Amino acid sequence: MFNRLKNEDRDEITFRVLLGFLLGFIPMRIYLFFEYAGIFPRPYVIIGDLHIHHFVFGISALAVVGYAALVAPYFRRKIAWVYGIALALAFDEFSMWLHLEDDYWARASITAIILIIGLLVNIIYFERFWKKIGYSTRFVNPTYPIYKFFHRRLAGAREQAIVKMSEQLIKNK
Repeated sequence: MFNRLKNEDRDEITFRVLLGFLLGFIPMRIYLFFEYAGIFPRPYVIIGDLHIHHFVFGISALAVVGYAALVAPYFRRKIAWVYGIALALAFDEFSMWLHLEDDYWARASITAIILIIGLLVNIIYFERFWKKIGYSTRFVNPTYPIYKFFHRRLAGAREQAIVKMSEQLIKNK
């Protein structure tokens, strides 16, 4: 298991999260557009007098998927799809988190979606660029020592977690 997790391509996982995110967000927004135009019906989830928005399902799915990723690391590639869809559900209504208003087209929601897509694309396609920028500016960048400290700590924690998981799996066999 240790070698499999060590050799697993992080970019592939991130790419699957991005595709899941887009596959969750784009059809949902198209449906909302047609719903507001009156072409499609409005299938609300209502329990008593409480209207449950889809960000509740997204946050719940993020919690379940996050736990599944911790206890079932072999399924990380499959979990990445569900994580992306749950991320889209949760952040599609980001403005409701901030303003508690029922407005799907608020600027905060659109901004959050664009930032998430931009972050995922940067992780997938521009990792070498950002490392090169960080390396070339390390002498003039005042935050470089902080970055280096956290980078070392995260790398060490990741290695320790993988070793502990592999030891536990070997012990459970």
